Amino acid sequence: MFEQYTEQLQREAIAAYPHEAVWLITPGECRRVKNIAAEPNKTFQVDKRTMAAALARGLLAVVHSHPDYPACPGAADMRGQAASGVPWAIVATDGARATDPAWFGDPVERAPLIGRGFRHGVTDCYALIRDYYRLELGIHLVEFPRDWEWWLNGGDLYRDGIAPAGFRRIEQAEAVPGDMWIAQVRSPVPNHGGVLLEHGLALHHPSGRDPVDGSQLSRREPIGRWLPHITLWLRHESR
Repeated sequence: MFEQYTEQLQREAIAAYPHEAVWLITPGECRRVKNIAAEPNKTFQVDKRTMAAALARGLLAVVHSHPDYPACPGAADMRGQAASGVPWAIVATDGARATDPAWFGDPVERAPLIGRGFRHGVTDCYALIRDYYRLELGIHLVEFPRDWEWWLNGGDLYRDGIAPAGFRRIEQAEAVPGDMWIAQVRSPVPNHGGVLLEHGLALHHPSGRDPVDGSQLSRREPIGRWLPHITLWLRHESR
């Protein structure tokens, strides 16, 4: 997406380091605009007039850089993207190198369900569940803005999200393909989820120690190995 601007984004992200750079993409233009945030090394903010002018021209996308942090969104990024309604991307930089833009948001084309690399908030375990329900069942689940390691920092995304996402609890014995399972792995709260498939298989996306890990791929595998860790079985109200 917008590959023609990749080199510009990388070059200008490095030049802005250690501050976050921000770009607004409109028809025919990728323009770096001023970051007016009080702490520009931690976040970004765009002047209202600048944003209004971009909207008037036809805002297509928003990009910002992450100095010394991986190219994955935090909760604030996810909220901002959802509010804008256009794709967002992140370019990570250490001041010497910069990554390709990592695009996220519902307008972005989805990666295949199997074999996608792990990127928290973009292609993680809940993102895989959302994509399965939309692509395979025609059910659109609500998005939950989230920070990396929310489960270690007082968050309880899965249990808090049961009702808002339209699920109800069921017993394991009732579970059929298409139902959702939630597991608790080295965490004070349930922190991993997947979908039950045919033939005793599970669809899920394991994570590693890092918020971006291309070696951790979404997969199908026997549900049996997860049964000791599963704390909840859920069925969507539309099924």
